[in-house]
Amino acid sequence: MYKVLVIGAVSSTAQIIKKLAEYSLEIVGVLGHEPRNKEKISGWQDLAKLAEVLNVNYKSFTKINDQENFSWAIEKKPDIIFAVGFSQLLHEDWFSVSNMGCIGFHPTKLPLGRGRAPLAWITLEQSYGSASFFLMGKGADDGPVFAQSIFKVDENDDASTVEEKILNHIDKALDEWLPDLKEGLWNPVPQCDHLATYYGVRKEEDGIINWNDDAVYVNRLVKAAAKPHPGAYTYFRDKKLTIWSCKIEKEMKIKGVIGRVLLKNSRNELLIQTGNGILWVEKYSFEKTDVTENIVINVGDKLGYNIEDEIYNIKKMLKNFRNE
Repeated sequence: MYKVLVIGAVSSTAQIIKKLAEYSLEIVGVLGHEPRNKEKISGWQDLAKLAEVLNVNYKSFTKINDQENFSWAIEKKPDIIFAVGFSQLLHEDWFSVSNMGCIGFHPTKLPLGRGRAPLAWITLEQSYGSASFFLMGKGADDGPVFAQSIFKVDENDDASTVEEKILNHIDKALDEWLPDLKEGLWNPVPQCDHLATYYGVRKEEDGIINWNDDAVYVNRLVKAAAKPHPGAYTYFRDKKLTIWSCKIEKEMKIKGVIGRVLLKNSRNELLIQTGNGILWVEKYSFEKTDVTENIVINVGDKLGYNIEDEIYNIKKMLKNFRNE
């Protein structure tokens, strides 16, 4: 029976730990990432509680490559390491800690979509996702694959529903693969590197909405930035306005100025003109401030900034300031 050590931080890590326990693999330890700003980690999970329930040794870390974490893992003498759901790169020394190697996880149809922020990217592009388990090496998500369970991102999917699909397909992939692993079968299939594509990092500021974009893109951006991500956003009267959900309006024959509110219904949903097409903003919220304000958006109001007007006003203020 293989001895397994798990490293991670998020819901997919927790899902894998539960599935390993279900198949009675011996989990000799869990290294859980506990950053100072946990709210900055999309889908962060408290793995300490799960480890306690399963009676598994647990150690927290902030930087995985610190010597104390390396030494702790060596003491556990794992045959396999599952390293899933944290953004730090493992030093190559980790690959020699276990007898068999380190298994990574990536939610894309490898070799497509290697790299960063895959949940946001596959939601934005409305492409395919996958629960892909592979043998880690020096490259980014390029190792031979043990198991894949592939799914389609649908038109109405946002980041939260895609995450649910990922978790469901983790179960499917592991249900198919773990029985063979328990029997000692170890036969990962090399990826076709000539088919590989890569995703770059996405950050919170990449969720800003440009109302000059077409309605299709704005709709996908809102869905890609939805929870567990920080949300897509715009501005209204110098307040940050986060938009959590929207839908494209395909039937109404109405057109207006880009960024303006064309209609407002009884549910306070806002119909907005984009660079090409219109969409309903369904759920939205303003940034929290120390001052309690009741901000109301009405028909005719405009979202975002008029950049040239803002530059003009700033230059005018600076000129007046110098003349004082």
